[in-house]
Amino acid sequence: MALLFAKRGAIVVLCDIDENGNAQTAELIAKELALTPNNENRVFTYKCDIGNRDEVHQLLENIERDVGDITMLINNAAVLSSKSILEMTEEEYSRCLNVNLFAAYWLIRQILPSMMTRNHGHIVTILGTTAVFGLGNFSDICTAKFGLVGLMESVDHELTLGGYDGIYTTSAVTHYLSTNLYQLAKTRFNPLVPPLTLDYAAKKIMHAILINRKWVCVPRFYYLIPLIKGILPSRAFLILLNAFINPKIPIYIRKESIDKLNRVDSLSPTFHGNQSNGLYHHAHRKRSYLSTCD
Repeated sequence: MALLFAKRGAIVVLCDIDENGNAQTAELIAKELALTPNNENRVFTYKCDIGNRDEVHQLLENIERDVGDITMLINNAAVLSSKSILEMTEEEYSRCLNVNLFAAYWLIRQILPSMMTRNHGHIVTILGTTAVFGLGNFSDICTAKFGLVGLMESVDHELTLGGYDGIYTTSAVTHYLSTNLYQLAKTRFNPLVPPLTLDYAAKKIMHAILINRKWVCVPRFYYLIPLIKGILPSRAFLILLNAFINPKIPIYIRKESIDKLNRVDSLSPTFHGNQSNGLYHHAHRKRSYLSTCD
């Protein structure tokens, strides 16, 4: 996404908790655009833990000082634990909500006023299958993504009520991407509906942004999910879902999870974590801010 916008003349601001990954993205953009010292200020990089409110506020102050007002925001951070709700610690759940949901709220709340002043801007949020139906062992990411749907629709309605016809919102629902983050979420029918490549998904989302579409689903059959959920009895939809998802992902509460809870006196077990730094950094590497040239 950052490269596509840079090719269209945007000033690109990249935020990442992993400085090396951020630098690699910036180098790729500089190489593709053949940037020279005279125009290398087209790409800016910042280190930030997007799940930390104080760091997000400081980040935006730095961007305003170095770059100026942000005219396009792309919310694309993601982190998950892939555990049942009884196995997941409260700290893991909170971390997922902070990175996936509250970060978007913090960013929108701080960036939106400058967009309103000029009646110009675009807010984009990358969702996923976890925004259209709940999946066992993914309650943290489903909670966050369902919340993002409500956040984006509410913000869009507020902009409409306020008469801000120059500020647009786009929500993108994508099939599983070919990244490490969603390797656990493979379906039974991967040969028929394989994970999307990042390049393909980015181009589809880019097109939706350019024509100011409020919603885009990649592939298109995801438009039908809400309709199917509304028509089918809930049990029938679960049977259909169970037939589609990866059978290696159990959607039941495992006995050892219950035994674990029975051995503790607190509802907030100590954090033990199961996410590798590679997944964590990769997830944050996808978070970017884009400021178009006025």
